[in-house]
Amino acid sequence: MYKFIMRTLCYPAGLIIKSLGITLMIGSRAGTDAWNGLYVGMSDQFGFTVGTWVILIGMLIILLNAGLKKGKPDLFSLLTVLILGTCIDFWLNILSFYPVNRLEQMLTFWAGLICTCFGISVYVQGKFALTPCDDLMYVLCRRFGLSLAVSKTLTDGCALVFALMLHGPISVGTVIFTFLSGPLVQFFAPKIDGLLEQVK
Repeated sequence: MYKFIMRTLCYPAGLIIKSLGITLMIGSRAGTDAWNGLYVGMSDQFGFTVGTWVILIGMLIILLNAGLKKGKPDLFSLLTVLILGTCIDFWLNILSFYPVNRLEQMLTFWAGLICTCFGISVYVQGKFALTPCDDLMYVLCRRFGLSLAVSKTLTDGCALVFALMLHGPISVGTVIFTFLSGPLVQFFAPKIDGLLEQVK
């Protein structure tokens, strides 16, 4: 029972940590992943907060996923994106540190990258729901028989194109995130899972 409670708490805790990491990458001005570059670009071009765009675009993707699966929208996925978007706006409102030189920018970016990947590794332990973007990746795999790598490339590639069109924060950090986020999650996740398995 205690193990179940701990895994349940990992869900919101991981999303809070992930949102902090995303906020640090945005504030670093060294680049973000493609999806958050899109959200920042939407916010800059059309108003509303970054978190609001996380939620709005997430809701559209949830509907798209439901259509591709020919099923009902995933309400747990909606809860995931609501928590994430709200937390991103929270962190953006209270963090006033903006790095001015290249060293500070990269240190802030790396802190954000590690925090984001650690948060992902924590929240998936709850085994509730993926973010709509991650869910879309798996839906495309099942619907069209694509490999996970091809599916992720397609979804991230589309987000990257729109982020560039909207002048989102796409920079060297975007490349770093693309190549290192997967290995970092793979590094953290088994260790966190192992710790939780030791809980009685």
